[in-house]
Amino acid sequence: MMKEKQSITILKSGWMALALILLTTTLAFTNWYYYSKTKRYLDGEFTGKLETLALLASREVSGLERMEFTEQPSPATFQRDTLEAVLSSMADMFNISNIQIVREDGIILFSLKPGIFPPGEEYPHWNMDYLSIITALEGKPASTPLFRAPDGSYLKAGYAPLPYGAKPVVALVSIEASAVFLSHLNDLRNILLATTILSILAVALFTWFAVKATSSLVRARESLMRSETLASMGRMAAGIAHEIRNPLFIIRSSAETLKNNHPESAKQFDEYIIEEVDRLNGIVSDYLLFARDEPAEKKSMDLLITLNRSTRLLEEHFNERGIELKKRFLVDEAPFDGEEKRLQQAFLNILLNAEQAIKDNGRIVVSMDKRGEDYIIKITDNGKGISEKERERIFEPFFTTKPAGSGLGLSVVKSIVEEHGGKIDIASEPGSQTTVTIILPIQSNKAREPNDTKAQEQ
Repeated sequence: MMKEKQSITILKSGWMALALILLTTTLAFTNWYYYSKTKRYLDGEFTGKLETLALLASREVSGLERMEFTEQPSPATFQRDTLEAVLSSMADMFNISNIQIVREDGIILFSLKPGIFPPGEEYPHWNMDYLSIITALEGKPASTPLFRAPDGSYLKAGYAPLPYGAKPVVALVSIEASAVFLSHLNDLRNILLATTILSILAVALFTWFAVKATSSLVRARESLMRSETLASMGRMAAGIAHEIRNPLFIIRSSAETLKNNHPESAKQFDEYIIEEVDRLNGIVSDYLLFARDEPAEKKSMDLLITLNRSTRLLEEHFNERGIELKKRFLVDEAPFDGEEKRLQQAFLNILLNAEQAIKDNGRIVVSMDKRGEDYIIKITDNGKGISEKERERIFEPFFTTKPAGSGLGLSVVKSIVEEHGGKIDIASEPGSQTTVTIILPIQSNKAREPNDTKAQEQ
């Protein structure tokens, strides 16, 4: 159910991100649409202006010369000085780059820039502007699409028939002008491009934060729900455990009585009952420890003494199984504020887990050291180890790899360590060894500086 809710929440976040992406795409498309529309509008206005100027130049030329174009003109036909003065004034007035007169066969008759377009030579744009030129030769003004000059500027040419308003058309007027408005459009395009890129980056960043925040909220909610569920289970387990303990005590007492009164007939039956009752009692105790939610009653204690006592309680049992127990205490004392009973239970749980991981003739090493403001306690065994997959869930309540385990031992240990402001970590090499590390902070207001630190190995 939690996974389903998590998937739904992340899906909603995904839809929100998709909506933002669509919004950004629509905004970018709208910007570029109006940019293109503005460019087309200005280009259309520029086209009309060029064609009008070409017709005006054609009229000026026709009126100036007062001649009838009945024959094919030549460059010598025109009074160059007078024509240059009139057309130069017109070019300056309307910001025209060049004005030329081109014969119908493509020969340049006149140019304001004779160094670039010498009269008597073929017009270099004849083939490129052929469609516009043909339209002008048919008696209608025309213009070319925008083209880019070698210097990077945008140019446009307009053509008008010559003579003005008469036929046959024997020449045409060519006007070239720079599209100054495009420089401003380029600035607008660059602004729109930068705005679009920043919008995409902003949406991507917001989407990433939204998904991450949603995932964190989902995990927090899932953790809270799990905590509430475990708390409910713990309270229920505590109630059941209290009810179970009394019958277990009666069953065990009865089995011991039978064993003592009839030892010849008890054999292993009564011992089996006692062992199973003890095992069930251990499971019930784990449930009670797990369900206990009142804070630990912290008092001044010596952590080293508690750890040493825990090892002594199991030392004889380890010897019976052929397990070597080594103690390496690098402190003489460990003043601490804590609840001794709970901490001893935590140490015992870890030691018993280590013992269960060892087959026979193994070794358990218990060490304690002081590092900075922390006590470092390590319990290492050379047992079968723990796989990486199991380590990920090792502290989860009710998770166990043992056929008869309750799955609460390490959960209880973790809870006890964290109640005392500490941390616990497990490192393991499958088939080789496992090390449980407990880090507990030294309470500076209670701690006393130890004497010379001595290494003890027992």
